[in-house]
Amino acid sequence: MEKIQKLSRTLKTTFCFLSFGVPIFICLQWLLIDWQPVKTLVQSGMILKPITTPDGLVNLGNIELSLTTKILALLGNLVTAFPYIFGYILLHKLFSNYQKGKIFISDNINIYKKLGKLSFIYGIFCIPLTETIMVLVATSMNLPGHRCLQIGFGTPSLEAILCGLLVIVISWVMQQGQALQEENQLTV
Repeated sequence: MEKIQKLSRTLKTTFCFLSFGVPIFICLQWLLIDWQPVKTLVQSGMILKPITTPDGLVNLGNIELSLTTKILALLGNLVTAFPYIFGYILLHKLFSNYQKGKIFISDNINIYKKLGKLSFIYGIFCIPLTETIMVLVATSMNLPGHRCLQIGFGTPSLEAILCGLLVIVISWVMQQGQALQEENQLTV
């Protein structure tokens, strides 16, 4: 139990940092995308991966983006990050409970259910929406008639949906385990 509590303290701190750090990082990358050090990271694919469009791959570091396009891209990235950010907050709470030695409690089961639902929502809505927005951003500076809006649903979406379903099933198993534990405590 001591190992769990010790590691939980570290993970709790990590998820607290990520819940604040990720949105700040996303905002900074779009505010500073024209600054050469950031542009170089984008061009190398270290920050933003190239966008697949009907015309091929578009690297956002190689095109000129308007303020409106940058705001649209920022909002698109924040939409994708919302499940992560909320998930980090939930994981902070989960590991806080683990640190206190509270393992099989209903609060943790609810956290697992919410994490599963977040992953499911991420796969069904967030990934396709963000990919659509990013294609729009990548082609927004093209001439009229050459701009593109495409909606896709592929492997990353299916992976997130599958992970979400697995986590939901795990929460059901934990719920059954908690019920058995409570039943055993009441048995004399």
